[in-house]
Amino acid sequence: MKRLILIANWLYLFSLALWVGGMFLLGILVEAVIRINQRKHPESFDLLSHIMNVIMDVFNVHVVYWCMGLMVFAVVIRRIADRKGLAGYREPRVTRKAYTKEVLLAIMVVLSIYIGSFLRPQMHELDRQKKANPAEQRLQIQFNRLHTNFELVWFVNMILGLSLFYIHGKEMTRFRDEETGGAGPGSSAAS
Repeated sequence: MKRLILIANWLYLFSLALWVGGMFLLGILVEAVIRINQRKHPESFDLLSHIMNVIMDVFNVHVVYWCMGLMVFAVVIRRIADRKGLAGYREPRVTRKAYTKEVLLAIMVVLSIYIGSFLRPQMHELDRQKKANPAEQRLQIQFNRLHTNFELVWFVNMILGLSLFYIHGKEMTRFRDEETGGAGPGSSAAS
Protein backbone atom coordinates (compact mmCIF):
# COMPACT_ATOMS: atom_id res chain seq x y z
CA MET A 1 0.00 0.00 0.00
CA LYS A 2 2.89 2.39 0.72
CA ARG A 3 4.14 1.91 -2.83
CA LEU A 4 0.69 2.65 -4.22
CA ILE A 5 0.55 5.89 -2.19
CA LEU A 6 4.06 6.83 -3.38
CA ILE A 7 3.07 6.12 -6.98
CA ALA A 8 -0.14 8.16 -6.49
CA ASN A 9 1.88 11.10 -5.13
CA TRP A 10 4.35 10.81 -8.00
CA LEU A 11 1.52 10.71 -10.58
CA TYR A 12 -0.12 13.71 -8.94
CA LEU A 13 3.05 15.82 -9.05
CA PHE A 14 4.04 14.62 -12.54
CA SER A 15 0.59 15.44 -13.92
CA LEU A 16 0.48 18.80 -12.19
CA ALA A 17 3.95 19.67 -13.50
CA LEU A 18 3.00 18.61 -17.03
CA TRP A 19 -0.26 20.53 -16.88
CA VAL A 20 1.06 23.80 -15.42
CA GLY A 21 4.40 23.59 -17.24
CA GLY A 22 2.61 23.00 -20.53
CA MET A 23 0.37 25.98 -19.86
CA PHE A 24 3.41 28.20 -19.31
CA LEU A 25 5.21 26.79 -22.32
CA LEU A 26 2.27 27.12 -24.70
CA GLY A 27 0.76 30.27 -23.28
CA ILE A 28 3.97 32.25 -23.17
CA LEU A 29 6.66 30.77 -25.38
CA VAL A 30 4.80 29.14 -28.28
CA GLU A 31 2.20 31.87 -28.67
CA ALA A 32 4.88 34.59 -28.52
CA VAL A 33 7.00 32.85 -31.16
CA ILE A 34 4.02 32.38 -33.47
CA ARG A 35 2.82 35.99 -33.06
CA ILE A 36 6.34 37.33 -33.79
CA ASN A 37 6.56 35.15 -36.91
CA GLN A 38 3.09 36.27 -38.01
CA ARG A 39 4.27 39.88 -37.88
CA LYS A 40 7.48 39.11 -39.77
CA HIS A 41 5.81 36.90 -42.38
CA PRO A 42 2.18 38.01 -42.84
CA GLU A 43 1.82 35.75 -45.88
CA SER A 44 2.16 32.68 -43.64
CA PHE A 45 -0.61 33.78 -41.23
CA ASP A 46 -2.93 30.88 -42.10
CA LEU A 47 -0.21 28.25 -41.69
CA LEU A 48 0.99 29.64 -38.35
CA SER A 49 -2.59 29.96 -37.12
CA HIS A 50 -3.24 26.34 -38.09
CA ILE A 51 -0.07 25.17 -36.29
CA MET A 52 -1.06 27.04 -33.12
CA ASN A 53 -4.60 25.61 -33.25
CA VAL A 54 -3.32 22.04 -33.63
CA ILE A 55 -0.83 22.41 -30.77
CA MET A 56 -3.44 23.94 -28.46
CA ASP A 57 -6.03 21.29 -29.40
CA VAL A 58 -3.67 18.45 -28.55
CA PHE A 59 -2.69 20.05 -25.25
CA ASN A 60 -6.15 21.23 -24.14
CA VAL A 61 -7.89 17.96 -24.95
CA HIS A 62 -5.48 15.05 -24.81
CA VAL A 63 -2.69 16.13 -22.43
CA VAL A 64 -4.80 18.06 -19.94
CA TYR A 65 -7.57 15.43 -19.80
CA TRP A 66 -4.99 12.70 -19.09
CA CYS A 67 -3.42 14.88 -16.40
CA MET A 68 -6.86 15.44 -14.86
CA GLY A 69 -7.56 11.73 -14.79
CA LEU A 70 -4.22 10.86 -13.21
CA MET A 71 -4.56 13.59 -10.58
CA VAL A 72 -8.09 12.56 -9.66
CA PHE A 73 -6.93 8.93 -9.42
CA ALA A 74 -4.09 9.98 -7.10
CA VAL A 75 -6.42 12.03 -4.88
CA VAL A 76 -8.88 9.12 -4.61
CA ILE A 77 -6.10 6.68 -3.67
CA ARG A 78 -4.73 9.02 -1.01
CA ARG A 79 -8.20 9.72 0.44
CA ILE A 80 -9.04 6.02 0.63
CA ALA A 81 -5.71 5.30 2.34
CA ASP A 82 -6.29 8.17 4.77
CA ARG A 83 -9.85 7.17 5.66
CA LYS A 84 -9.10 3.49 6.13
CA GLY A 85 -5.74 4.10 7.80
CA LEU A 86 -4.01 1.83 5.29
CA ALA A 87 -0.25 1.44 5.82
CA GLY A 88 -0.44 4.04 8.59
CA TYR A 89 -1.00 6.78 6.04
CA ARG A 90 -2.44 10.05 7.21
CA GLU A 91 -3.09 12.83 4.70
CA PRO A 92 -1.02 15.85 5.77
CA ARG A 93 -3.04 19.05 6.07
CA VAL A 94 -1.49 22.50 5.98
CA THR A 95 -4.54 24.56 5.01
CA ARG A 96 -7.36 25.76 7.24
CA LYS A 97 -10.01 23.81 5.38
CA ALA A 98 -9.75 20.05 4.94
CA TYR A 99 -10.52 19.87 1.22
CA THR A 100 -8.70 22.95 -0.13
CA LYS A 101 -6.55 20.96 -2.57
CA GLU A 102 -9.51 19.02 -3.86
CA VAL A 103 -11.57 22.20 -4.36
CA LEU A 104 -8.70 23.88 -6.25
CA LEU A 105 -8.28 20.78 -8.41
CA ALA A 106 -12.05 20.63 -9.05
CA ILE A 107 -12.05 24.27 -10.18
CA MET A 108 -9.08 23.57 -12.47
CA VAL A 109 -10.89 20.57 -13.94
CA VAL A 110 -14.09 22.55 -14.59
CA LEU A 111 -12.17 25.43 -16.17
CA SER A 112 -10.15 23.06 -18.35
CA ILE A 113 -13.26 21.25 -19.52
CA TYR A 114 -14.75 24.66 -20.33
CA ILE A 115 -11.63 25.54 -22.34
CA GLY A 116 -11.30 22.20 -24.11
CA SER A 117 -14.91 21.30 -24.77
CA PHE A 118 -16.75 24.60 -25.08
CA LEU A 119 -14.50 27.62 -25.65
CA ARG A 120 -12.06 25.95 -28.06
CA PRO A 121 -14.75 24.73 -30.54
CA GLN A 122 -16.44 28.16 -30.47
CA MET A 123 -13.11 29.84 -31.27
CA HIS A 124 -12.46 27.40 -34.14
CA GLU A 125 -15.88 28.06 -35.62
CA LEU A 126 -15.46 31.83 -35.39
CA ASP A 127 -11.97 31.53 -36.85
CA ARG A 128 -13.35 29.55 -39.79
CA GLN A 129 -16.11 32.10 -40.36
CA LYS A 130 -13.62 34.95 -40.02
CA LYS A 131 -11.36 33.44 -42.70
CA ALA A 132 -14.35 32.93 -45.01
CA ASN A 133 -15.48 36.57 -44.54
CA PRO A 134 -12.33 38.65 -43.84
CA ALA A 135 -14.19 41.97 -44.23
CA GLU A 136 -16.70 41.16 -41.46
CA GLN A 137 -15.52 43.12 -38.39
CA ARG A 138 -18.22 41.67 -36.12
CA LEU A 139 -16.60 38.22 -36.37
CA GLN A 140 -13.19 39.64 -35.49
CA ILE A 141 -14.64 41.40 -32.43
CA GLN A 142 -16.37 38.20 -31.26
CA PHE A 143 -13.19 36.21 -31.80
CA ASN A 144 -11.14 38.74 -29.83
CA ARG A 145 -13.67 38.59 -26.99
CA LEU A 146 -13.50 34.77 -26.90
CA HIS A 147 -9.70 34.89 -27.04
CA THR A 148 -9.65 37.31 -24.08
CA ASN A 149 -11.92 34.93 -22.13
CA PHE A 150 -9.62 32.04 -23.09
CA GLU A 151 -6.55 33.92 -21.82
CA LEU A 152 -8.29 34.86 -18.56
CA VAL A 153 -9.41 31.30 -17.83
CA TRP A 154 -5.95 30.04 -18.81
CA PHE A 155 -4.31 32.51 -16.38
CA VAL A 156 -6.66 31.56 -13.53
CA ASN A 157 -5.86 27.88 -14.13
CA MET A 158 -2.13 28.60 -14.00
CA ILE A 159 -2.52 30.43 -10.68
CA LEU A 160 -4.59 27.56 -9.26
CA GLY A 161 -1.95 25.05 -10.44
CA LEU A 162 0.83 27.06 -8.79
CA SER A 163 -1.28 27.18 -5.61
CA LEU A 164 -1.51 23.37 -5.66
CA PHE A 165 2.28 23.19 -6.01
CA TYR A 166 2.64 25.51 -3.01
CA ILE A 167 0.24 23.49 -0.86
CA HIS A 168 1.89 20.21 -1.84
CA GLY A 169 5.32 21.66 -1.04
CA LYS A 170 4.11 22.76 2.40
CA GLU A 171 2.69 19.30 3.00
CA MET A 172 5.96 17.63 2.10
CA THR A 173 7.88 19.90 4.50
CA ARG A 174 5.34 19.25 7.24
CA PHE A 175 5.59 15.52 6.55
CA ARG A 176 9.37 15.69 7.05
CA ASP A 177 9.00 17.67 10.27
CA GLU A 178 6.58 15.09 11.70
CA GLU A 179 8.86 12.25 10.60
CA THR A 180 11.84 13.68 12.54
CA GLY A 181 9.80 14.25 15.65
CA GLY A 182 9.23 17.96 15.09
CA ALA A 183 12.95 18.81 15.05
CA GLY A 184 12.77 20.35 11.59
CA PRO A 185 13.31 23.99 10.77
CA GLY A 186 10.81 26.29 12.39
CA SER A 187 9.79 23.83 15.14
CA SER A 188 10.09 24.61 18.83
CA ALA A 189 12.40 21.62 19.41
CA ALA A 190 15.02 23.16 17.09
CA SER A 191 15.21 26.44 19.01
